[in-house]
Amino acid sequence: METDRLIELLSALSCLLSIWLNTRRKTAGWPIGIISVVLAMWVYFRAGLLAECGLQIFFFASGLYGWWNWVGAENQLEKTVPVSRLSITELLSGSAIALAGSALIWLFLKDLPAASKPIPGSLITGFSILAQVWLARRRLENWLFWIGINLASVGLYLQRELWFFAGLYAALFVLAIFGYRDWKKSMSEV
Repeated sequence: METDRLIELLSALSCLLSIWLNTRRKTAGWPIGIISVVLAMWVYFRAGLLAECGLQIFFFASGLYGWWNWVGAENQLEKTVPVSRLSITELLSGSAIALAGSALIWLFLKDLPAASKPIPGSLITGFSILAQVWLARRRLENWLFWIGINLASVGLYLQRELWFFAGLYAALFVLAIFGYRDWKKSMSEV
């Protein structure tokens, strides 16, 4: 197996484990996710998906923040974190900021010759940042955004022949559905 494919596979597998742990509200998902994004950054850079490559830098930083934030909120008996909902103001303002951020990313990328698929990449990046912040803050609705982001990502990665990442994001689509269901259920148990 060529090196780039092996790195893509390792990133995909560690990402799956990380997100699965996050859906279970387990803090251990964050350090594993940090490993995944470092590997993914290489793959995206080599594939010319510069918005996604840059997004990994954000995921690295937010992984550190999420890890720190979740450790402080853990239920010490179960090693899980509590969940809350967004207000309508947070939902609307966050969505508007993500859309504006996507437009700024597109303006930056549109004239770069190495940038492949700058419009979908910019939208995926802008809304991924929003969803990641909401995940780190333990907001239930992050999973609804991840459902849409993951579905869009599958199409983009199939076009770029990133087969492991396309499979990864198909699996993440399913995990996001389970994450939403499980987090919502955890809220009713309190």
